[in-house]
Amino acid sequence: MIASLSLPRGDALLRLAQFQPAPGSAPAAAPGGADAGAQAPALQLDPGASDPLIALKDIHLPEPVSFWPLAPGWWMLLGLVIVLLLLAALLEWRRRQTLGYKAQRALDAIAKDTVRYADARAVGAEAAVLVRRILLSRGGAQAAVLTGADWQAYLAQGKGALPQEIGRFLAVAPYLPPGAQEAAGMDRAALVAALRRWIRGHA
Repeated sequence: MIASLSLPRGDALLRLAQFQPAPGSAPAAAPGGADAGAQAPALQLDPGASDPLIALKDIHLPEPVSFWPLAPGWWMLLGLVIVLLLLAALLEWRRRQTLGYKAQRALDAIAKDTVRYADARAVGAEAAVLVRRILLSRGGAQAAVLTGADWQAYLAQGKGALPQEIGRFLAVAPYLPPGAQEAAGMDRAALVAALRRWIRGHA
């Protein structure tokens, strides 16, 4: 036999009032009731929050490199080229002032003038004077006044020495008349080539 639980009347009414819903309020859903399976509304997110690359800025290419003003390295290179050109011009100017250069140009003028110096006799006569002028400019005054066999022997020695037959011809060429037989067997081109070698060795 189950004993009945007796509460004072005032306490029983107070407990009952605690479980009564307030007027106008919706009744509480019982656990496991029909509303238990209802889904809560979906949480709305920022579309950009799902892709972190959206926040990146676009790539900006650098401006094209301008040709002017020149970089310091180009200025240095340009200065070096100018210095080299000036140095080359100075060396060429000094070379043109040398006796050897002037003598070669004088011989070239004789060789190219086929009107005044048409044959070996005319070339030899003018070249003999040029050779003595070169010796005088080089301080060889004693050699410049040699004649005959001594003159021929001097021309046949040293760097660029003249062959014996050309040295002999050059010694007598200033005294030969036009059309002389001694000049008939002398080749004009060979005479000029031999004189060019002699000038390179002595001027």
